[in-house]
Amino acid sequence: MNPKKFSEAMSKIDSKYIDEAIRYKKSGKKHNYIRWAASAACLALIIAVTASIAARTQNQIKLSDNSSNVTVCYTSSPIYMQSSSSLIFLTEEELFTHFNTAIFKGRIRNLNNIELNFNGDKNYRAIAEIEVETVYRGSCNAGDIVSVLLPSPVMNGFWAEDTDTVSSMQAGMTGIFMPIVYDDTSVREQNGARLALKDIADYGFADGVRYAFLETQNGLVFSRSSYESISDATTLDEIENYILNMIGQQP
Repeated sequence: MNPKKFSEAMSKIDSKYIDEAIRYKKSGKKHNYIRWAASAACLALIIAVTASIAARTQNQIKLSDNSSNVTVCYTSSPIYMQSSSSLIFLTEEELFTHFNTAIFKGRIRNLNNIELNFNGDKNYRAIAEIEVETVYRGSCNAGDIVSVLLPSPVMNGFWAEDTDTVSSMQAGMTGIFMPIVYDDTSVREQNGARLALKDIADYGFADGVRYAFLETQNGLVFSRSSYESISDATTLDEIENYILNMIGQQP
């Protein structure tokens, strides 16, 4: 067809058909864009979910078969949970005999908050890594790095009842620690779940008040009301001499 005839043929086409063709073409492009956008959104969601699962798995602490229906993972955003408890009264002598505690001096290397999920019931604690310097009682040795489960998370502005001493803990601090030695009978059961405490730490504090003595920028921190005979102590050397006397060793 020569140009003249082609032009004549085009002039005979109703303009409404041309308009419809243009609209259809634009509509097709729009539908393609919508399909592309939906696919991209789905892909982004899949990537985000996969990344979230991967990150959570990476932060999760591997547990043994002695634990069931529970997960434990590191967290940078622990949640404050109001709780009320009452410490059992123990004399100074009983503080050294009531629980099977190790006693050692060391430096806090790291503090990591953790989330414990007992079948949907979530608790928040922390694990302290402590480099042992001097052993007064127990099987650990100088130079060992041991892990101690704390009864609460540790973070700026966070305080929970009966955690006055551990709430002051910071990486780099030196202290004397009296944690319970975990064994196969050390178990936490809650909401149909079971956690073998040895799966997450070597030791754990019976409470957050009476089983640590800390050197801080503001002086020596410990439960002075629980240890009335040394309530005026200002140095770890004084605490060390007191402990050696209490466990039957000469300072």
